[in-house]
Amino acid sequence: MSLGALVLVAAGLIAGTASAGEQAAQAEQAEQAALPASDPAKGLVYTGLQRRKAGPCGPDLLEVKGTNPVMCTHGPDAVPAGLSVKSSVPALAAAAAPAAAAQALAVCEGDGTSGRRVEVLYVHGSTSRYQQYLETFRSLAEGVDTIFNESAKETGGERHVRYVTETVNGACRPVVRDVQIPDSALNANDWAPLLNAVKAAGYTRTDRKYLQFVDANVYCGIGGFAGDTRKSDSNRSNSGPEYARADNGCWVAGVAAHELGHTLGAVNNNAPNASGHAHCTDEWDVMCYKDGDEVVVRTVCTNRSHDDRLDCNHDDYYHTNPPAGSYLANNFNVADNLFLIKGTGGGGNPQPDTNLARSATASASYTSPWESVAAINDGIDPPSSNDTVNPRWGTWPNSGQQWAELTWSSNQTLKRAQVYLFDDNQGIDVPSSWKLQYWTGSAYADVPGASGYPVTANAYITVTFTQVSTARLRVVLQSTGTSSVGLLEVKAYAS
Repeated sequence: MSLGALVLVAAGLIAGTASAGEQAAQAEQAEQAALPASDPAKGLVYTGLQRRKAGPCGPDLLEVKGTNPVMCTHGPDAVPAGLSVKSSVPALAAAAAPAAAAQALAVCEGDGTSGRRVEVLYVHGSTSRYQQYLETFRSLAEGVDTIFNESAKETGGERHVRYVTETVNGACRPVVRDVQIPDSALNANDWAPLLNAVKAAGYTRTDRKYLQFVDANVYCGIGGFAGDTRKSDSNRSNSGPEYARADNGCWVAGVAAHELGHTLGAVNNNAPNASGHAHCTDEWDVMCYKDGDEVVVRTVCTNRSHDDRLDCNHDDYYHTNPPAGSYLANNFNVADNLFLIKGTGGGGNPQPDTNLARSATASASYTSPWESVAAINDGIDPPSSNDTVNPRWGTWPNSGQQWAELTWSSNQTLKRAQVYLFDDNQGIDVPSSWKLQYWTGSAYADVPGASGYPVTANAYITVTFTQVSTARLRVVLQSTGTSSVGLLEVKAYAS
């Protein structure tokens, strides 16, 4: 072979090697090119978002780059008619403040902090308007609750947002946190810096959805979205932390309800009237609009006032009692989201999703002197099975079969329980097996029809069973070898 031929072969090999890298880069560029063009005047800012077909968000959702863990979103939402991304919504007028102060959430639950809740944040930089807008934010959050409940009434039910709450002038109101972050993170044309700054401020709880009123003019709104269609309590839309954002040009209840709706699971792309971009196509509806050039929107619910209600005809994402065989009977239904308070209406809807364990008295077969059996129903959600901060129930050095139980002053209707196991890696381990028993009035019996008793650390274990009426619920644990056992929390529900 001639020298010239060898040079050509070598050049071809080098080009081939470079071509593989170039092909990967070109593939990534092609995926990025699939993103819509940014339109800042409409709040449509795609900087900092990426689409990776093989990524955790899949081909249908976008990733927020620079967050850990990866956060998925459908992308930014366009500003509704009558609003401007660049003009701040005025604060509630001073003359309206006395009337507003008399407002209250229609339904509040428990101690206002424990369990899955929506927490309202006012996020700002070096300039704060917290006192000026506090009543506005409370009223907007209450307006979101009204949207969810009035929409539930359309299917004969009742649903309320389970906010973090406090008592204000004798009324139950949503708590509004004052969160200051660097100006650079607040005003970035990219959601990740703000998200990371809010997380650094401590808003990372797995039992929280964070509704953010952001004092910036970047987006109208944007929200996290899981895109999980599974009809299960383990659906990713039932967990946090998750974040919904509305900037100051869109501080209205409809936008806040829209972005919170995304975090609660609306609208999955396999729904009958899905747009393919986490919205719907059958107006009028809080979650519906033309979100792509290829999307055709139809006016199905002709009353324009339904633009402040969820799910036109209640066949895509929100129904308190969906008909058997319907889409929402077989796929995830936002009305079942565990961050909502469930009412009593709607043709067989469950009783309020109240943790009945909080009103019980705890006792046990044995409790280590430095532990507390009262820990099992104190309402504190553990950060892990090896919780070194909060009270715990443990039986060291006792091993074998041990139990802890909840006793009420009268019979309770129970159908579901959640158990969080204690494991400190120092003599207390997760059990080899465990089960739930109830008091029949004369003896203990295993709860009927239990869904199963997995032995899982670092998470609540949910067990459903055939409804029972009882004044006592017992958790029975069998230790592994000479290890002891323990519990961090037990919750009990009527539905």
